[in-house]
Amino acid sequence: MKKFIIPLLAFTIMLASCTKDKNDIVVFFTNDVHCGIENNICYAGVVEYRNEALKQTPYVTLVDAGDAVQGDLAGAVSKGEDIIEILNYMNYDVAIPGNHEFDYGMEQFKKLAGMIKCGYTCANFHTLPDRKTVFPPYKIIKYGKKKIAYVGVATPESITKTAAVTFQDGKGNFIYSFGGENKGKNMFADVQAAIDQARQKEKADYVILVAHLGEHGITEEWNAMNLVANIQGADILIDGHSHEVTPSLKAKDKSGKEIVITQTGTKLSHLGKITIKTDGQITNELIENPPVDLDSKTRAFIEKIKKDYEGALSRQIGYLDFPLVATDKKNDWLVRSEETNLGDFLSDAFKAFFNADIGLINGGAIRATIPAGELRYGDVFKTSPFGNMMCVAEVPGQTLLDELEFGVRYLPDISGGFLHVSGLSFTVDTSVPSSAKMDDNHIFLGVKGPYRVKDLKVNGEPIDLKKKYKIASTRFVLKDQGDGHLFANTEITLLDDTFDRDVCAKYVEQLGGKIPAQYADPMGQGRIKIK
Repeated sequence: MKKFIIPLLAFTIMLASCTKDKNDIVVFFTNDVHCGIENNICYAGVVEYRNEALKQTPYVTLVDAGDAVQGDLAGAVSKGEDIIEILNYMNYDVAIPGNHEFDYGMEQFKKLAGMIKCGYTCANFHTLPDRKTVFPPYKIIKYGKKKIAYVGVATPESITKTAAVTFQDGKGNFIYSFGGENKGKNMFADVQAAIDQARQKEKADYVILVAHLGEHGITEEWNAMNLVANIQGADILIDGHSHEVTPSLKAKDKSGKEIVITQTGTKLSHLGKITIKTDGQITNELIENPPVDLDSKTRAFIEKIKKDYEGALSRQIGYLDFPLVATDKKNDWLVRSEETNLGDFLSDAFKAFFNADIGLINGGAIRATIPAGELRYGDVFKTSPFGNMMCVAEVPGQTLLDELEFGVRYLPDISGGFLHVSGLSFTVDTSVPSSAKMDDNHIFLGVKGPYRVKDLKVNGEPIDLKKKYKIASTRFVLKDQGDGHLFANTEITLLDDTFDRDVCAKYVEQLGGKIPAQYADPMGQGRIKIK
């Protein structure tokens, strides 16, 4: 997600802002940690803040708003299990699934859901066609005589931000839903029903929405502001998904009441804190700095987990004199809107490994820049943490053109479905409005108008729309409808068990261990020209 910065009103620097009333309720929250267990405030710092708050009041709760188990080595190596163990050790009280909780497949997700001690909470994640909620829609926690209902909300973008096949049966029928249909009206109804039940049946004094929706740079109809505008009865919304630092964004609910939306960014850049005073006043703030001391027991627990995988990941596989870039200096994603040398390198690896005509990789699969210097397996792992398996297909030229068109539909804005290419060159005319059409789940339907993609060539020759080309990519892109890509009329010729990151590592070996100068330009080799 592109990072939009909203000016900060105030930050809590140290523990001076801890509650002063022994009966205050304090809710600490995290979102989009993405395995950043030792980044910024770090998990040991979160525990230390909670421990200090417990000296002031017994009513302290720890909440996570999704995307905890994926994003770095600790999650990738264990398919999320090590992260769940850390969350359990920290005694999280409330958690919801973000879209990346599903990245290791539905069976692994079910295992993770069974492992997490606090359980997942979500009002809008259903089985189909019966529309039964997979998890409890809310969780009630008592604080003396007061009750708070924590209502979970997961983004409908999960279907395409993971892989659509994750939520389908073997015949391609959807057997799960997040209520994104009808421009989110089903989701709004699910959340409203949960709020009403919590208020009326459970007699909750407060309702806190714990959402993974995002505010900007995501599907507008499913964002946090639209949710608030279509429901009533909540008091505050903890958000995630868009990686924004949002101290206090106000939006009016259906009744006209102002609801605060707040989000901590990503990788524990901040820690959120909500305080409910004994007089009913609700305040929220973002803690920016780590505490002076970190909880030593949590640090020791994390160090023990790290030892399980650090040895294998430190193996050197090559060397490079320049970085292969995924982001710019502000840490905004380049690979989701333009060509980069890393996108060129990875798509070349796919093409070479399978001796294909074309290699493709979606920008959303590229998660980190590879720095200059010694290239270690851990660097490749960070870049490709999902463990996507490879796939080879015979793809008609017309389908290839259509999928490239679908991939550039949001330009100049970012999209994880933007495709990096090997064996192809083309120009994108952003003055042409996108005519790529999608269904309610944002699965590609086809192009119904002029194309933005111009002058498409395959290995230097104009594309033949009737010819079939051998394409190597991940199952996520070619087979599993990842990012909404459909690849109609495609014949899958090989389902390979090799991980994308291992293809990359083997390509480095094929190059003799040294990344050649042809990849030196961070903006790539001019395969994709955008005007």
